[in-house]
Amino acid sequence: MDESLENSAHYILVVDDDELLNGLFCHFLQEKGFLTRTAYSLAEAMQLLKADAAVDLVLLDYQLGDGNGLEFLEEINSHAQLKKPPVIMVSGNEDPEFLESCFASGIDDYIIKPVNLSLLALKVSALIKSVAMQRVITLQNAELERFKSEAEREENIAKFTYEYLLSQNSQAIDGVSLWLKSSSSFCGDIALARISPSGDLYFLLADATGHGLAAAITVMPVVSIFNSMVAKGFHIQTIVAEMNKKLMRDTPEDRFVAAILIQMHQERQEIDVWNGGMPTAYWLHQGKILQSFKSQHMALGILDEEMFDASVVTCDFSGIGTIIAYSDGLIEEVNAEGESFSSARVTEMAKSNCENLQAALIEALHNHAASDQYKDDVSICMLEPQLIFASCERQLNESISRGYVQEDIGDFSWGVKISGRKIASCEIPPLCNKFLQHFDVNQSFCQIIFLVVSEMVSNAIDHGILKLESSMKDEPDGFNYYFKERDKRLARLTAADFIELELTWVANASPPHLEVSVRDSGNGYDSVAIDSNVETILSGRGLQLIRNLAQRVDVYPPGNFIKATISPA
Repeated sequence: MDESLENSAHYILVVDDDELLNGLFCHFLQEKGFLTRTAYSLAEAMQLLKADAAVDLVLLDYQLGDGNGLEFLEEINSHAQLKKPPVIMVSGNEDPEFLESCFASGIDDYIIKPVNLSLLALKVSALIKSVAMQRVITLQNAELERFKSEAEREENIAKFTYEYLLSQNSQAIDGVSLWLKSSSSFCGDIALARISPSGDLYFLLADATGHGLAAAITVMPVVSIFNSMVAKGFHIQTIVAEMNKKLMRDTPEDRFVAAILIQMHQERQEIDVWNGGMPTAYWLHQGKILQSFKSQHMALGILDEEMFDASVVTCDFSGIGTIIAYSDGLIEEVNAEGESFSSARVTEMAKSNCENLQAALIEALHNHAASDQYKDDVSICMLEPQLIFASCERQLNESISRGYVQEDIGDFSWGVKISGRKIASCEIPPLCNKFLQHFDVNQSFCQIIFLVVSEMVSNAIDHGILKLESSMKDEPDGFNYYFKERDKRLARLTAADFIELELTWVANASPPHLEVSVRDSGNGYDSVAIDSNVETILSGRGLQLIRNLAQRVDVYPPGNFIKATISPA
């Protein structure tokens, strides 16, 4: 015990109607360093206690003029709010039954007359130490309660803010089912789904180191970057690279985030997947695993920018089946025998072709753990492409049908030219979107422009500069070959290779319109073929979407320059 607390002032109430003996006790105790108070009757002692006088211990003579010690104890116990200090009873009665009744009434110690002062000093010191310790415990409990109350208040505020941010950063999309179970107040797993300006679905499932508040704080930068960059239409390769850079810069070295990102391309019916440190995700159809998306990368926040790999797996995606993604909290949960749920059980249940795999896994996990409280955060997410594509198309059509440009915007022109290997890393559509938003162009019209620019730029790079043929994808394992070949050709670009884009707003035309022009350094197409069969060539280059959104599309000889004219709705 703290010596300062042991030696601090303690008051002892001496209750004895013998003034001489009372004075003797007081003098002796004062010499031992205690403070004393005096009462010559039970009534006087009760008055002091009711007045809440400082009393840490009562030295009580059993027999007084107005009653005995047991009656005094009975009266003290009858007052629930009355302070009850420890009591040492002083009496000449050594009868065992009497002593038993005294202790039953609530005394803490007993001393027999004639009083041995040395023994009295030891008994008083022992009880005072107990009082001092109790005082420390009381203070600590009060401080603990205050701290607990403050911590709970701050946690509630933090939890509200955390959950609000999550709700603001995810969209409700048909075909996307997210189930997360936290092992504590805060969840270190995060699952988000959003639709980009081009109508693509972006999905993120992330699992931060550990769990609770520390994990939740680590994952928040990932949420922020995902939300803002999807809104601008960046590809998931650029998004994961930015996430990794942010975590490397702003989080401790022992913090990292495993994640899987999926981008479903609405128009091209393709899917891109980046898996860094997450369990294998599966594309399932009628009990068969059509594709496994294994982790091929380190988690976010481990490798610096030069070593980080943002490459994705791309495959044709006709819209059938379901994708399941989950965190390691599912497969690592153990039962009473120490057996993990395991990835083998997940694949076994996936192949069973049950009607609702997500619900079946949730139930199986509960039965396995014999509880719904798990050792780690658990996430199970299902993506149904057929419903997702329909939802994305519906939301996109609703959005772009409301496009307009403010009347007071005058003529403007903006252009960009990129050459060499920068073509591979610079995303032109988000740059256009940012420029148009600077002019307060309505977001719905920005979406139309984004779709047109994305398709024009994509075709100019792939088919114009890189000379890739779409027919490559039709061969067995064609998608892998196509994108590997694309990466090889991008690596061989020189300063002579370029792509040039220009936006021109013509305010005084009738109707006012935006001209989007894209020129590339490719060989283009035969001008005679262009003049004789423009529609076939455009369709063959994958530009049917542009024709659907633009009022006019012109291709100029030798076929490496295209202009689309778009008017707001």
